[in-house]
Amino acid sequence: MEEKRIIAKDVINSLGIAQSVRSIFIEETDSPWNEKALIKRKKGLLDVKLTIWKDTLFLYGRIYHLFLYIYDVLNPNFQYDPKITPDEDREPKIRDRYNQIWSLYVDSRIEKIGIENFYDKALRKNLFTDIEKELSWEEADAIFQKLWEKDSYTYPEIIDYAYNLNKLREKTGITNHKTFEIEMNEFLRESYVKKHIDKLSSNTFRDIVNELLNFAAYHCKDAHVESSYYGISFIYQRRVFAEMIPARNNLLFLTLLDARSNLHETYKITEGSDIGAIQKTIKGMYNKISLPSHF
Repeated sequence: MEEKRIIAKDVINSLGIAQSVRSIFIEETDSPWNEKALIKRKKGLLDVKLTIWKDTLFLYGRIYHLFLYIYDVLNPNFQYDPKITPDEDREPKIRDRYNQIWSLYVDSRIEKIGIENFYDKALRKNLFTDIEKELSWEEADAIFQKLWEKDSYTYPEIIDYAYNLNKLREKTGITNHKTFEIEMNEFLRESYVKKHIDKLSSNTFRDIVNELLNFAAYHCKDAHVESSYYGISFIYQRRVFAEMIPARNNLLFLTLLDARSNLHETYKITEGSDIGAIQKTIKGMYNKISLPSHF
């Protein structure tokens, strides 16, 4: 932990923001995907909380990565304005894209100054391609290159690209036909899942189940849906936290699994079930396995 504190102080000095930081609190996490920086303003100074992966791989670069977000927030030329940030609940797709664009702006600068970084260009490209499944690989690569190579951004520019990625898409000159990867993504997202839902004879109940699937897709960040021969699984960081098994006679079995305690609970869902309560239960299990402790 002491090494992390020493690096953090070195980084804020090198970025020229030490005078704006009042305190730094560091907690550790078991996964690099949970790393983040949170800030609180008090009397014009920042209290910073860093959540840092326990591993020392590329430690300096990972801490530098976190503080670059804070540097941007403090930089008046960046024009940071939280009021225009996409809402995670109402616009999850836009929020994901906004996160990706700001992150690749951070990591492209780290690459340019020659600091070894966990989030290198190849990883950033893969993450960007993964969330932009409506694009062909060729299109996603071309757009990523334009975003990566841009020398500087303002916060309003990042927001504009998040809402209007087509501005860059049109500049690529690539015609997006139904490529193999697009059709495969659609097939994986829709076909197998649809077959399970089609077991339900009630159109109303099918709509309810689709509503639950959409809720999980939008509100469980970085989770994904996989279909198997017996049902539909919700997976976060290779761990299944929920399974849906549609049955005949308009019945859905929902099992929530806590990978940390190896406990599970199964619910029988019908047309008369309280869908709002079920959504809260799904989100609660996701939060339990995905969120680190709070500041």
